Amino acid sequence: MTPRVAGGTRFLQLATLLITVVIASGCVKQPLLIPAEPATIGPYSNFSARLIAIEPKRRWQVILQWHADTPERGDLRLTHAASGTIVEFRWFGKRMQSRDNHSRLWKEVDAAQLATQGMVIPPQQLASILLGEMPNHFIEKKPNLWESSASGSLIRLQWKASSKQLTMTDTKHGRQVKLLIQP
Repeated sequence: MTPRVAGGTRFLQLATLLITVVIASGCVKQPLLIPAEPATIGPYSNFSARLIAIEPKRRWQVILQWHADTPERGDLRLTHAASGTIVEFRWFGKRMQSRDNHSRLWKEVDAAQLATQGMVIPPQQLASILLGEMPNHFIEKKPNLWESSASGSLIRLQWKASSKQLTMTDTKHGRQVKLLIQP
């Protein structure tokens, strides 16, 4: 009978060990899954870039010099090498002004005028985006892809961090602007 007791004891010890392992494995802390940080762009406050605009009936490309430490204030310079045209633009608050190399006088510009020139996003919002602060009305659909209909037209932003390329698409008007930030 002793072998049975020993065998029973051994079985009981193995069963206890197995139960202990199962319980302990449930108690072991699982590695915490840290959610990925929301994708952001920038911060880019002062840079040079190529800006490529694609519209239904034309394409054009300019060199962009950008400076905006805050969304409320900034300036940019566009140089179109093919025509020799230089356009300067600045904003402070809601006030916007522009001039070109044909007239050194600053002229007031409003949002409607910008829209006719193909401006997809107002400069204050673009500055906010480039400074790493995505406006609330842009909803992240996928990593590095945001959409907004706040302007009455679906605007899509796609960021490629590896090439520092921001693509802005106005789906209603068929406009696309690619901003390629250069180091």
